[in-house]
Amino acid sequence: MPRACASWSATLAGFIALTAIPCLGIQHDELLTARKLLQAGRLDEAERLILASPVRTADAGLIALQGEIRFRRADFDGAAAAFTAAIRADERCARAYWGLGRLELIQFHRNNARSLMSRAYGLDPRDPDIIRSYTDFATDPKSRETLLRNAIALTMNEDRQAAAASLNQLVMEKRLNGRPHGRLASGYRPYTVALKAYQPQGLNPAGLLAPVEINGGKTLWLVLDSGASGIVINPKPAKRLELDIVSETQITGLGGGAVGGSMGVARTVRVGADFLLENCAVEVLASAFAEGADGVIGMDAFEAFQIRLNGRARTLELMPFESGPPDVGTGRWIGYDRAENADQPSHAYGFRHFLLLKARVQGGKAGLFLVDTGSAVTSVARGNSGPPVGTPRSVNLNGAAGAVEGIFRISPLVLEVAGRTVGERDPVSMDLDEISRRQGVQISGILGYSVLRQSTVTINYRDGLVALGPRP
Repeated sequence: MPRACASWSATLAGFIALTAIPCLGIQHDELLTARKLLQAGRLDEAERLILASPVRTADAGLIALQGEIRFRRADFDGAAAAFTAAIRADERCARAYWGLGRLELIQFHRNNARSLMSRAYGLDPRDPDIIRSYTDFATDPKSRETLLRNAIALTMNEDRQAAAASLNQLVMEKRLNGRPHGRLASGYRPYTVALKAYQPQGLNPAGLLAPVEINGGKTLWLVLDSGASGIVINPKPAKRLELDIVSETQITGLGGGAVGGSMGVARTVRVGADFLLENCAVEVLASAFAEGADGVIGMDAFEAFQIRLNGRARTLELMPFESGPPDVGTGRWIGYDRAENADQPSHAYGFRHFLLLKARVQGGKAGLFLVDTGSAVTSVARGNSGPPVGTPRSVNLNGAAGAVEGIFRISPLVLEVAGRTVGERDPVSMDLDEISRRQGVQISGILGYSVLRQSTVTINYRDGLVALGPRP
């Protein structure tokens, strides 16, 4: 599940040219300290500090921060109540509008989210979190450039990873110079792509491989990965691809560290016989990471379609929406709101390219599970699965940043997810705190290929739906 951010090099100096921005003003110590604890993932400490404050029931900033803690714990109803209470305490509380906007966005209510993010930005145009969220809804290139520059300048000292991500986005957009990223060049119509089993150890299938040609070169076999975004490839096959290199990058993933590499633009990316994209970002790692494959391709490359993955038949079906494709150049359904289908068991929550489903380990509590076709195994967060069986070991689970340490083999379990009951014979338990911190919400488990291959999986990025059909 890779994520890219630009490295800190001479590129940074060339893109930061901000005019002076007035000071934010001084906030009380409890709020500043509690926010730092939240950012570090120390939720209990942050909450205790807020509860000890004599102004916690009257201060809008502290009330909104309580909402952010509840959001982080995936208590979305509690978060909404706190953000609303913060606005009652101070109708100019920008973080409260931002929090409500996030709640709308993860439920694919994009129009409401856009209005709330615009309100938040109007109240506090110097908050880096608000700037980044507001940038997603800005379509004018000049406005996006200004917002990204501001985000870089405001975070470069305290959150270098976030600043680097904004820089990477800025560099890529300037290189494309108005050309739509990932433009569908082969027509908006149905496609079927024949896949291969991914078996890096030569035993049980660990996923599915898609045939991909970059810039008309040799066919690469990339893991179909709903836990990743874009295309990431190993260094050896990249040497022949004639990529237009844009910047250096760093990839972070389940391995916990970071791996250097570079980001380039591919003129064309062909998947299967006739699905063709133009102007696509491609990341190349400095060291190989996908054993038995040439790299990974995120399922969001096909987000303009309803996606059906059949592990038994080894096919990827792309079905157009009757309403047509998203706006050209955005790759997102910015102006489209999810239909009112909240009662459907397959309703997912969206965190950029991540889709999270409510699921429950039988005998345990419900939580949010990441739908991840690129993970060979199904995982549950430590403490959510009962006592471990055996001793910690890697279980051959590798992320883009290396081997994942401290994994426990646990007993078989049964999951209730998307209106179905599915069994997992060989699950693992692992620490998901870091990935939860990066995504800003508690992730209780990962639905890996070992579970997803038991069903025909349908993914709808437009409406935020993941359906597990009958066995293929």
